Amino acid sequence: MQGMMTLNILFSVITCLLILFLWKRKEKTKEFRYYHIIILLLALVFLFLLTYKLGSVPRGLHVDEAGMAYDAFNLVKYGVDRFLYPNPVYFINFGGGQNALYTYLAAFMIKIFGYSITMIRIPAVLLSILSAFCLVFMVKKEKGKLASGIILFLLCVLPFSIMHSRWALESYLLFPMSIISIFCLYQAFSKRKKIWFLLSGLSFGFTLYTYAIAYLILPIFLAVILIYAIIQKKISCSEFFCLAIPLSILAFPLILMLLVNNEIIPEIVTPILSIPKMLVYRGSEFSLSNINNNWFLLSVLFSYDGLIYNSFPQFGTMYYFGIPLCLYGFILVVKNIVKVVKKKEISLDFIIFIFFISTYLVAITLEVPNINRINAIYFPFIYFTSLGICSLISKSNWSIFLILAMYLIMFSLFFYTYYIEYPKKVHDACYFVSQDNLEDAITFANRQHKDKVYILDEDKYQPYIYTVLALRMDLYTFNKEKVMDNTNVIQLDNYYFRLGDIEEDNIYIFLKEDKIPKKFDKNKFSCKKFGSIIVYY
Repeated sequence: MQGMMTLNILFSVITCLLILFLWKRKEKTKEFRYYHIIILLLALVFLFLLTYKLGSVPRGLHVDEAGMAYDAFNLVKYGVDRFLYPNPVYFINFGGGQNALYTYLAAFMIKIFGYSITMIRIPAVLLSILSAFCLVFMVKKEKGKLASGIILFLLCVLPFSIMHSRWALESYLLFPMSIISIFCLYQAFSKRKKIWFLLSGLSFGFTLYTYAIAYLILPIFLAVILIYAIIQKKISCSEFFCLAIPLSILAFPLILMLLVNNEIIPEIVTPILSIPKMLVYRGSEFSLSNINNNWFLLSVLFSYDGLIYNSFPQFGTMYYFGIPLCLYGFILVVKNIVKVVKKKEISLDFIIFIFFISTYLVAITLEVPNINRINAIYFPFIYFTSLGICSLISKSNWSIFLILAMYLIMFSLFFYTYYIEYPKKVHDACYFVSQDNLEDAITFANRQHKDKVYILDEDKYQPYIYTVLALRMDLYTFNKEKVMDNTNVIQLDNYYFRLGDIEEDNIYIFLKEDKIPKKFDKNKFSCKKFGSIIVYY
C-alpha cells in the first residue's frame, strides 16, 4: 500500500507539471491514423473487460442483486414479485424499495436463457456497451477522432468504468442510461428531427426507472436545457411535445408511486400494473438539511466511499493522477460554453456541463453520499478528463506516451487487484454471499436432521433472500411460511434468520466468518467450512 501511495503521488505530480508546462501552448490539429482499427481494438478490449469472469467477479451475490434476482425470477414464473404484486413500477425489495428497470431487463434474460449469476449481470454489460457506442459517436462528431479514441480508452482503463458495469446493482444503470438519453437529445438538437426528440423523451422516461435520484436530476437538467432551447429558438412546439409526451407518460406511474408512499392516495394493484406502498419510505435521503461539504463530497467521488465493491482506496475511481486532468478538462469546457452561449448555440459541452451541475446540486443534498448513489456524475467526469488529455496531446507529441504509460501502469495494477485478488479476499464481505457455498452448506445442514437451521449474518442484511434462492423456494410457499418482524423475514419453515438461545439440537450457518458472535461456544459443536461460510452442528 505504501508503494502504491508513492506511485500515486509521483504520477499526480507529473500530471500537474505536464499541465502547467503545456498550459499556454497552442493546440494543433493532429491526424489520428488508423482510427477505425484502434477503435475496434479498444472496443474488443472493453468487451473482454466487461465479460471476463462475469459470473465470479464480484464473487457471490450482493444482497440487492439477490433481491432483484428473486423478483425477476418470480416475474418470469408467476407474473408477480415476491410480495405478490403484478408488474410493480417500483419493487418493495427489503422494505425501502428498489428501482424497476434492471429487474425487468433481468427477467427478460432469465426468460430466454434461464437463471444464473451471469445472466442477471448481462443487462449491465449490454447497456454499458451501448452507452460507450453513444458516447464515442457524440464525441467524434463534436470533438473529432482523437477525443473519441481517448474517451473509449478511458472507458477501458478507469476503475469506475469497469467496476460499475459488471454486476446487477440497479442504481448503476443511471450511468449508461444518462449517456444514452443525452445522446438522443444531442442528436435531436443536431438533426432537428422529431423522431430523435421522441426517442429522447422515451430514453429519459426509462432513465427515471433506474434510480430515484433521477427524479431530481432530470427535471433540473431538462428544465434548464429546454428553457434555453426555447429562448434561443432551437426547439419548436411540435418537437417539444415529441419529447414531453412520452416522458410524461413514463413518469406518471412514478408520480403515482410518490403519492402512494406519501399516503396521499391508496396503493394501486391491477393485473397489468401495480403501485405498492413501501414498508419503509426513504424520502428523507434527499434534503437541503443534508447539504454536504464540497471537499468531502469530492473526496468520496474521486477516492473511496468505504464500500470495496465501488472502488479500491489505492486506485480511487479514476486514478488520483486523473483528478488534475479532469479539472483541466472542466476549465476547457467552461471556456467553450462561454463562446457557445454568446453565439446562442447548443453544443455537447453545454449539454454535459448542465447535466454535471444538475447532478452535483442533487449530490450535495444526499444524506449519505457514496459512489453508486452519485454514479451519473462520472459521465461528465470522464468527458472532462478526455478533453483534458486531448488538449495536452494536441499541444505536444511526446505527452501522449507519458500519459499512456501512466494509465497503463495503473491499469495493470488495478487489473491484478480486481480480477485476481479481489474475489479471493472479499467474496463474502460487503453484502456479497457465495451462492454455491451456501447451497452446499444448506444441503449439509439438512442431512443432519436438526430441529432448527439458523442462517445468520450479524449485520442483519436479510440472509433469507440468499436462502430462498439457494432452495429455489416456490413463491407461494415463501409467502405462506414467512414470518416477518417489521421489514425483516426472521423465519421460513424450519429456517431461522435471527439468533436465539444457542442449543445443541440446532444447526448454525454463519454467512461471514468474521461475524460469528463471541458468545458462541465452539466447544459444544463440530465445525465445517464451505468457503467462508461456516456451519456449527
